[in-house]
Amino acid sequence: MVDVARQRRTMRDVDDMLVPELVDAARFHRIAPLVHVAYRDSAGALAEASRADRVRAITMHVSACDALGEVSTLLADLDWVTFKGPVYSERAHPVPGLRSYNDVDVLLDPFQLRDAAHMLLGAGWRVADYQDMLRNEAVPGEMHWVTPAGVLVDLHWSMVNMASRRRLFAIHTAELLQRRVRVELGSDVVWTLDPVDALVHACVHASLAGANRLIYLIDVERLSLDVVDWNEVVSRAVAWRAQSQVALVLGRSHRVLGAPVPRDLDHRLGLSRMLQSLMAVTDRVAPVETSRRNVGLNKFVARAVRPSGPATAATVALNASRLLRQVTAGGSEPKTGRVRADRACLDAYLAAVESAARVESGLS
Repeated sequence: MVDVARQRRTMRDVDDMLVPELVDAARFHRIAPLVHVAYRDSAGALAEASRADRVRAITMHVSACDALGEVSTLLADLDWVTFKGPVYSERAHPVPGLRSYNDVDVLLDPFQLRDAAHMLLGAGWRVADYQDMLRNEAVPGEMHWVTPAGVLVDLHWSMVNMASRRRLFAIHTAELLQRRVRVELGSDVVWTLDPVDALVHACVHASLAGANRLIYLIDVERLSLDVVDWNEVVSRAVAWRAQSQVALVLGRSHRVLGAPVPRDLDHRLGLSRMLQSLMAVTDRVAPVETSRRNVGLNKFVARAVRPSGPATAATVALNASRLLRQVTAGGSEPKTGRVRADRACLDAYLAAVESAARVESGLS
């Protein structure tokens, strides 16, 4: 899998007996389309087993680009950017158009979200959330829509969905939109994050997801190639209070894939010796490239990483105890009888977003 991620010119031979295991690993790390491309001329069984993954990735990317074309038209008078999936797929992936993803992410000014919602409703889009999601007192940083063609679009007003996690960072939507840049995506030109914002956000997102799959490290490695001034990366990470997340994910990407990271980056980010040691030990004991399940020390540490070593260790222990209690209790009960959000729920959510945005921006 690492050979595939690194795009080595000569791939090692594959025993047909290992194909099911390799495909499982490729799907876990979300790089099965790249496996198909890497082995289509040398390992027929492996290439054939991953062909459907390649087709799904291409189909999703074409549909996503069509959806972004609609967004460009409908929200032409508003400030917005798209990020993650489609942008990574076409502009930050070893083979353009083959990154695995399931939805389209769009970020809007929270005070323009109401206008955007009305425009989407008028164009036949529908809200995909349930009532309990939009009436959540800890206002989510995103809501979910479905285009008339059936593409799922996550409409964000914040880059971090959970309020408890938003408080850990200082990522201001207005500043991201001020620095946005235009790029070609499919047959359209769309707005996206500037290169430094894109890299720092990729690190934050990967860390919060566990940074335990090769796909996250590929994203970061490719985005790091666009960095002109690493001082800007450090400055942005400090401003976002995301130094630990940036250091952890860039460190993993450098170790596994050779991302061009400055040797003194941890020092420039102000990481303590203890935190650096904790990250290094985690990578030795539980390297990302050996991950086969979505649990483990590497994920616990990535999701729990905090500005200091003791705070990180304490959060790892807390998260582990919560997981243990959940497993012991048989997991959380599935929600039943859920009702799709109606117009009243949408209006309530939009009002809550505007209120939360005023508080978070210091306007009230």
